[in-house]
Amino acid sequence: MSKSNPYKKLVFQNIEDALSDLNAEDKGRYFICNCPECNQHEAFMYKNNTRFIQCNRENHCGSRMMLEFYEKGDMSTYEQRVEKQYPDLTTEQRQALGWSHRVFSYAKNYFKSEALDNGYRGLSKQTTRGFVADLQHEAIVQHVFQKAKTLLNKDYSNNSWMCKRNLIFPLYGEDRTLDRVLLRSSIDENLDPKEIQLIFNPSKETRDFFMDIPQDAKNVVISESILDALSFREIDENAGIIALTGATKTRQINDYLAEHKEQFADKQLLIAMDDDQAGWKATRDIVNTIEEAGIGRDWSTFAYSPGTKDANENLQQNRKAFTKTYEQMAARTKQHERVMDLEHEP
Repeated sequence: MSKSNPYKKLVFQNIEDALSDLNAEDKGRYFICNCPECNQHEAFMYKNNTRFIQCNRENHCGSRMMLEFYEKGDMSTYEQRVEKQYPDLTTEQRQALGWSHRVFSYAKNYFKSEALDNGYRGLSKQTTRGFVADLQHEAIVQHVFQKAKTLLNKDYSNNSWMCKRNLIFPLYGEDRTLDRVLLRSSIDENLDPKEIQLIFNPSKETRDFFMDIPQDAKNVVISESILDALSFREIDENAGIIALTGATKTRQINDYLAEHKEQFADKQLLIAMDDDQAGWKATRDIVNTIEEAGIGRDWSTFAYSPGTKDANENLQQNRKAFTKTYEQMAARTKQHERVMDLEHEP
């Protein structure tokens, strides 16, 4: 960005969306955020002036940006936008969807979490920031279920087994509306099953996979769960991640890969499903799509350390070996890039 034009305008619907998109980390009087220009987690925004953000890397970036919010105006609020896109929802459902969206965004950015701050399942606070909300108490989860019962067509608020699931993983559609939520528990990690999925937008076929791919990512990992995907992000902050919500749910991601294959043209795809029968079947299904549609620059499968069957288990039990295996794969990617560069030299 030119120094003669120091202020760039960024537009968000509301402050919650801005904090979520910028991976804001609460530091007391201010937030540390991802810089929209250089993408480094070194920009700051003071809480008493949330319309201004500046990159702290003065000698490398130093960008300064103004934030604008368009909550007011025609079709600008979340509920109004949902009404336009999903007219089949009732007024009560639109309000519940908008309320849930705001609460989850607020919780991700403002709620302190002992479970996440201390390293949840081998994942640091820096990795989980922006992806997981800890509602902390059964009473708060109960209140969310009460407010969302028109969306869920069921009232879970009196179900203690459900209300113990305080960790919320929101999944959003391409239009950035809340699609579904994955729930886990740090209150009682012995709950079975470990993860529950709930559809929060009953008016459409909701997206059943999670995706976060940095603009400069060279490697994109496709895994079976969001915890497995975040395990790769834990050891490579620039890794692109795609997470299924179960080994059998490959149709939507296969369709997305085929329809957006230009997005993956320069990416090395790493398939990292669970090392079991369901995972092997999912791997074959995804690889078939990749090869038939010609997706990505190349693909490979991830080999877990002996005695582990998925990425998160591997990270927790043998982080050093897990990191080494991934780095070897990344090194092959860099070597392939050098070969391609040499081939295109005049």
